[in-house]
Amino acid sequence: MKKLYFILPTVTLAALSVGFHLHATSPKKSVESNVTEAKPAEKNKPAKAKPAKAEPGKKSPVQETKKTPVADVVPPPISKPQKKEQASVKVAAPKKAEPQAKKVEVAKPKVLPKTKPAVESIPKAASKPMEKDRKVAESPKPEVQATEEAEPRNSQGNKPTEEAKPRAVAAVNGQPIGAFAFETLLLEQLRSGTRDSVDLRKNIRDELVIQTLLSQLAMEEGLDQSKEVELAFDSARRTILSQAWRQNWARENPVTEQEIQKEYNATVKRLGNTEYQLRQVVVADETAAFLIVDQMEAGKSLGELASKYTIESGGKKSKGLLPWVSPSLLLPPLGDLIPKAKEGEVLDSPIRTQAGWHIVKVEGVRKLKPPSLEQLQSQVRQGILQKKMTREIQKLLDQAKIEF
Repeated sequence: MKKLYFILPTVTLAALSVGFHLHATSPKKSVESNVTEAKPAEKNKPAKAKPAKAEPGKKSPVQETKKTPVADVVPPPISKPQKKEQASVKVAAPKKAEPQAKKVEVAKPKVLPKTKPAVESIPKAASKPMEKDRKVAESPKPEVQATEEAEPRNSQGNKPTEEAKPRAVAAVNGQPIGAFAFETLLLEQLRSGTRDSVDLRKNIRDELVIQTLLSQLAMEEGLDQSKEVELAFDSARRTILSQAWRQNWARENPVTEQEIQKEYNATVKRLGNTEYQLRQVVVADETAAFLIVDQMEAGKSLGELASKYTIESGGKKSKGLLPWVSPSLLLPPLGDLIPKAKEGEVLDSPIRTQAGWHIVKVEGVRKLKPPSLEQLQSQVRQGILQKKMTREIQKLLDQAKIEF
């Protein structure tokens, strides 16, 4: 018995010594490497590896990766566990940490450019809805696109301003007055000899406003349905169409340069070498003309009498004085009588023309310097065109069936 007691304590001490030695030589747990140590197998069965516990006050790298947004996290460096030569201990490799590291690497492709995108780690069933959502987000809504195409846009992509709309000189009760009507009336006034001015343009605009307002009132009262208005419309339509034909014929039959040169030479020859400055009084009848002659014999000047009695346009203001003119441009028979008179002489008796009765005095005589072709080109062209058009209209009249 004494020997047994002696042996038992010795065996117990030996077992304790071996256990203490194993505990002292086992590898230390490393938080930085995220390595889990495996315990010795019990009953010849391998034990499952458990994750290593982090130090108090610190979170494991895997937990920090899960909670931190993908765009702001740089994957932590994975340090390989230090292998220690120990026959009885096996260290398990962290297999699940590698896919999570790949998912984080997508946010920073420059750091790990060869890493595959994290989309591959997502199951196919989950990736298809995401691609569909992305296509829907990128495609424009059909309703918005139709609205933008319907709205007019200029070259800069903006809506057109008021300046892009057709010009209008005025508007009456919302009805605009176009610039064409204004320019038409203005040209008529200028062709009649009226000088262009601010007052003239203002008067034309005011007249168009009055016409527009009164036409609106006439239509409200049904006057546009009356017989007189229909006849007036027909007359205006006929006038407008005839003018359109003349303009179209002039475009299709232009005057040539040879025709202009030929007509210019003939005009210079017809003007002659002398021009005259005349002063005259024009009255409507022969009795008034002889009364003017009686007052001149009584000592009154022709200019004074012209400022009171002449019916010539602008004659009262100029006291009957005319610009320098060639006799060939005067109304017959004045063109034939003036060259026979001397400077300062009054014609013997009043002269009758289509404008009235003329009492004429020759104020000056000088040598004529003919105008250049450039100065007369427009007038010569218009004269030739008028002659050619008159001949064409006469041909059409001869061919037409006309009844009176």
